[in-house]
Amino acid sequence: MIDKRRHSNASHAASSELRLADILSRDDVPEDVKQRVRALEGSVGKLQSSLNETLAQVRRLSEAVQQKERRQNRLEKQLIYNRKSGLPNHVVMDGDIHSILEEAEQSPTAKSVTVIIVGLDERYDNIKQTTEAGISEWLLYRTAERLREQLPSNGRLYHTRDHEFVMLVINLGPPASVADFARRVVKEVSRPMQFPDYSLAVGCVCGVACYPEHARSKRMLLRSADIALTAAVKRQRAVMIYDPEMGHEVIEKMELQNNIIRALEEQAISEIDKQFELYFQPLVEIDDIKSGIIDYHTVGAEALIRWKHPTRGMVAPARFIPLAEETGLIVPIGYWALFNATAELETWLGTRLERLFVTVNLSPRQFKDDYLLENISRVLRRNHIDPSQLKLEVTENSVMDDPDDSIRKIQAIHEMGIQISIDDFGTGYSSLNYLKRFPISTIKLDKSFIEDVLINSNTQGIVRAILSMAESMGISVVAEGIETYEQASYLYQQGCRCIQGYYFQRPMTLQAFRAAALSSAEVEI
Repeated sequence: MIDKRRHSNASHAASSELRLADILSRDDVPEDVKQRVRALEGSVGKLQSSLNETLAQVRRLSEAVQQKERRQNRLEKQLIYNRKSGLPNHVVMDGDIHSILEEAEQSPTAKSVTVIIVGLDERYDNIKQTTEAGISEWLLYRTAERLREQLPSNGRLYHTRDHEFVMLVINLGPPASVADFARRVVKEVSRPMQFPDYSLAVGCVCGVACYPEHARSKRMLLRSADIALTAAVKRQRAVMIYDPEMGHEVIEKMELQNNIIRALEEQAISEIDKQFELYFQPLVEIDDIKSGIIDYHTVGAEALIRWKHPTRGMVAPARFIPLAEETGLIVPIGYWALFNATAELETWLGTRLERLFVTVNLSPRQFKDDYLLENISRVLRRNHIDPSQLKLEVTENSVMDDPDDSIRKIQAIHEMGIQISIDDFGTGYSSLNYLKRFPISTIKLDKSFIEDVLINSNTQGIVRAILSMAESMGISVVAEGIETYEQASYLYQQGCRCIQGYYFQRPMTLQAFRAAALSSAEVEI
């Protein structure tokens, strides 16, 4: 229709121009009429030009509006769809769950709504960190396709986080059917994905929660599924269906985390109400063993963090240390311990205790901290000690997690004059080629070897090999976890003289350690 009008207008303009030209060429037309015709001709031309410009502006405006609409549509799609998988995101999911639960509440027949959170495991993170971006994005896209294939006709699928998908299914069935379905999902996602020259595989775990059994609101349903997912990861299970006990564990964990934060805050502002305290467990060197009597002297101590909560009492390290490591709170706790241990060392100067060393643990999280070297240097400037009196202890696994970075950090610490000790030695997967590159002074023989060293010939062979290797490399060995005379005697006979364990001394307060270290000791059978 528009094209016809344009053609009609153009034809009309052309015929008008012909008629005006005829009038101007005729001799019988008076001059004043010709002048008026010429004026009219100019007006028509201006009008036509103005009309053309107006039409061009309309076209430009129309194109701009269309472009804006296209951009708006793209933005809206980006807001509600995941770019990598093409699936709707959490915005759509929230609205869908809300409306589905509302409908289920009002339905005259019973309806169940199952939420399954599918979380990709650490293999996806490893692939993402070690390969180009396109590969990890392709894995996400293929995972989304596999999940679509498993989705029932009454289900919906969302991509809510980089490594998490959510499946929403109505009337999936009883718990056994739900668990079977989730296990099929895990099996399907975990199949290797083929590339032209190789294949890659990522695993996943599922956290499941159902309406109305586990929750009746959108927020609580998603929270319950997320708690189940966390439990699946923690317990190394492929599928976990929500149980109220899981909720209690999460609440307890959150309360404990908040208590740690409050304790750190009080530690920073109060000199009286300090909840964290350093205990010291002596490290002793055996001088001789005769007639069932062990002669020894104290050579140092390991500084250990203890937490005395105002209402909980003494909180076991096994309860709060792993949580602090997981949440990153171990980093400020660790630096607090380092500062206070070196401050105590400074007070020993000029006393009989100044010959002793103190060992401070660096947690895996703290060892990876970008500010580790800077903070150690700052502590040495604040507390004026002989750096050789300080030993920093790192676990074997945390060192081997990134050997090259570990070598750099350990070398820098060594250049500060501080000794390095490798804890839990023999339990990890360290390469001797790497180990000899570390300027370490001590390795600690893990207590798991001590427990059966008297009855297990394989353990005895490992212990002898470690002691022989350490001697050849000029590294001292500390045996930890000694609880009996027989264990101490056996290790002494094998050439290990430095001992730590409950048989000699338990961790004790600073005041008790000072008193014990200043006195000679004998331990009888």
